[in-house]
Amino acid sequence: MTDRRLGIAACAIGVLALLEGTGARAQELFRGKTISIVVGFSAGGTYDQQGRLFARHMGQFLPGVPNIVVQNMPGAGSIIAATNLYNIAPKDGTVIAIIGGGTVAEPLLGNPQAKYDARKFNWIGGRTPDNFLCLIDSGTGVRTIDDLRKRETVVGSTGPGSRTQNYPRALNEMLGTKFKIVSGYPGGNEISMALERHEVEGYCGWSMDSMRSRAPNLLPEGKVRAVAQFVIGRTNALPDIPLASDLPSTDIGRQAMDFIAADSILAWPLVAPPGLAPDVIAAHRKAFDAVTKYQPFLDDARKQTLEVNPVSGADLQSFVDRLYSASPEVIALVKKITGN
Repeated sequence: MTDRRLGIAACAIGVLALLEGTGARAQELFRGKTISIVVGFSAGGTYDQQGRLFARHMGQFLPGVPNIVVQNMPGAGSIIAATNLYNIAPKDGTVIAIIGGGTVAEPLLGNPQAKYDARKFNWIGGRTPDNFLCLIDSGTGVRTIDDLRKRETVVGSTGPGSRTQNYPRALNEMLGTKFKIVSGYPGGNEISMALERHEVEGYCGWSMDSMRSRAPNLLPEGKVRAVAQFVIGRTNALPDIPLASDLPSTDIGRQAMDFIAADSILAWPLVAPPGLAPDVIAAHRKAFDAVTKYQPFLDDARKQTLEVNPVSGADLQSFVDRLYSASPEVIALVKKITGN
């Protein structure tokens, strides 16, 4: 055999060895490891339910079939969990998170607690888009936005960066409502319980998906009334309830309200830290795509009244990039609304 043929053969053997090594790594990526899903909210709420739903089913679709556990890390509307994921969590795919969509823009808005760049996260996928409602206890007599301009109405919030603070503040700033915001609730579960106990008069930022799971009778039985809905684009779910983005009188105001409602797309995400190897994030995205088509997963979700209408990781990543390209005028108004 000539030197040239010997060289070609050696090269081919090297390529085959590399491919075999890559294939072996792909199959063993998480073998013997435990993956943690960090949920940025308290136990018992819908974010926690989602985390445990994925923990029960997603591992079998990941290379090496790892065990998956859930860790709750509530605080600041999940900013604490997002900051931890970005700065502290290992960058090997063994820690992923579920955070609130409203936290995505907090660094852009100058929140000093939000020490991350949401564009650099690796977005795995979203369980479903959602529709967030501003709900008021029917016993208050409040029926419309105009009524909210005439009386102070107390609503619960998980704190800065959360939709439960940003939504009522946006309505106060742009429409002249008189929401009084009581912060410090660990999660939506605690706000909904406070509403049912009449400790607060409203929950502004409760998702329809979460309501169906935790309190399916409140709205149909007229115990609460929806006065506005925060969602991107038209929806047939509640056609008689005004979209928050239609209510401001200026174009900048309407764009700002849409910016604030962006977490209706980013509503229920699984997200990984920055700096992951391409094959690691690809494995997570492939597992997400597979599990959200897996019938036992869908049956389990249905039992908990959790909708599954997945948004791909690539689509979430693209949406975050678009959010960060908002005009300076819109960003300035949103900063004013959110207090950043």
